[in-house]
Amino acid sequence: MWDDRTVKGWIPVALVLTLLLGAGLGMLFGGTFLIVVQETGEPATARIIECHRSGGRYRTDVCTGMWVAGGSLLEDGRMVTGTVDGASSDDLGKSLDVRLSGDRAYTKSRRVAIILLILGAGVTALGVRVVWTTIAARRRGASQTAAG
Repeated sequence: MWDDRTVKGWIPVALVLTLLLGAGLGMLFGGTFLIVVQETGEPATARIIECHRSGGRYRTDVCTGMWVAGGSLLEDGRMVTGTVDGASSDDLGKSLDVRLSGDRAYTKSRRVAIILLILGAGVTALGVRVVWTTIAARRRGASQTAAG
């Protein structure tokens, strides 16, 4: 039934599947989260006060902004300083329409969300294809062994 070789043969397959499906589903979740926040988050206007480059080989701008959350400052609102996702150094000093979630603000750009959804769907589909192919190959091998 199950011997050591069979179990050891499944370990690399299980690791690859876990990575593919985990990465794919994570990207799908991230893209969906961004769209939900951009549609349902509290609307505000953020003034971009600082940007710097971050990351390794493919550097990107990380910008900080200030906005009022919780209504007007006269009505229990408060000033918040935090990261503005989707802003770039070209936006420095500008006021942008954003949606709020926690201490982050999100611009209305759907670029990152769409990229995450497309990549997530592709990686998840690849993971499902690998599962399907692996199961089919194992079944063929088992039926040939049983017939031979």
